[in-house]
Amino acid sequence: MSEYKSIDYIKFLIMALGLGFIFMCEGELSDAFNIANLDILLKIVIIIGLLALIQKRGDFKIFNFNFSPLILLLIFIPAIFSIVLQVCPLDFIPYPEYVATVVIGTVTTAIWEELFFRYYGCSIFEENWKFRWYNILFLAIAFSSGHLFNMAFDGFTATFHQLIFTIGLGVFCLALYIHTKSIIPPIIAHFIVNSISDYYTVLATEEAQAMAYIGNLADPVLYIYVIVLIAVGFFILKKYNHLA
Repeated sequence: MSEYKSIDYIKFLIMALGLGFIFMCEGELSDAFNIANLDILLKIVIIIGLLALIQKRGDFKIFNFNFSPLILLLIFIPAIFSIVLQVCPLDFIPYPEYVATVVIGTVTTAIWEELFFRYYGCSIFEENWKFRWYNILFLAIAFSSGHLFNMAFDGFTATFHQLIFTIGLGVFCLALYIHTKSIIPPIIAHFIVNSISDYYTVLATEEAQAMAYIGNLADPVLYIYVIVLIAVGFFILKKYNHLA
């Protein structure tokens, strides 16, 4: 049982914001040190550090595949909403020289964020593998806050939508991880969502990107999306007695 204190919340939030700030500065650091794909290198370093922590704690069981077909089905719920939110023609200009980088970036993002925000975060706030509802929300908000610095690149509206979306995804992925005690389901769900997003923001033509959001329906659908993810997440936690 973890005995958490106020300082745990502050430390974890500072870490989340600090990681977000580092990735915001990645472009400048990459230019300054002349290192290509520095963001991927940083993600790999974080993953190695978290794997070292897992090895030290003997927690490699979190990579097990012992979860039900229903969980495999649930994994695709965020992807369905992501496709609905980003309606886009299927004419796009492929950039083969970028495809490998995009795939590696998407994979490493899903892995490090799930290991940090789900595995490490839960390790701080679990009580005999039960969790208080406000700690679930805190971890989801901390996950969302790590994306705050995207405002420097994406502007206010897009970043606001991302912050709202990541709260829902955070609760959903936490429920998957806590219920299965495996980090694999949330990594898969996270990877699929990021892959859809990367298609529309990286691989589509500029004309197609301009059509990627469904006008005035975008905000209501986004809010419904987030409400559904949070509701499904807490339903899983409540039904299977994971809430303290």
